Amino acid sequence: MANQLDFQITEEGHRNAVLKLTGVLDTTDVSETPAVALSDFVNNDPRLVLSGLRVDLLEYVIGDGIEIILEWASLNPKQIFALAGRGRINSTNYGGFLPDPSRPGYNGNINLRTTGYVQGSIQNFTIVLELVKLYRVN
Repeated sequence: MANQLDFQITEEGHRNAVLKLTGVLDTTDVSETPAVALSDFVNNDPRLVLSGLRVDLLEYVIGDGIEIILEWASLNPKQIFALAGRGRINSTNYGGFLPDPSRPGYNGNINLRTTGYVQGSIQNFTIVLELVKLYRVN
């Protein structure tokens, strides 16, 4: 087999979106891979440009031994989370986790990579993200 990565937008509205990321690793660690592409979301306001995603809530279950790193894509990716085990991070009380669109090469995507895969094992993960769409004037 080969590593299997998948994502599903389970809810999407004008402002909010919910996304599920899943993966089964049976070959190697995942190198920097676009996990969430901004182009997968609908720009609901034709007067504005969809420019990024804010992370408000994250729930995750990750197989023992591996770590998942989520990063905002740019020439020098900015880490959002380094995750291991199981948990929930709710950042709504303090405004969510925001990307830095001024970083060179920023494109609004969220990348995923893993560390800690042991050859011959099978590891899996599920991550659910509650996101807020960010718009800017064109």
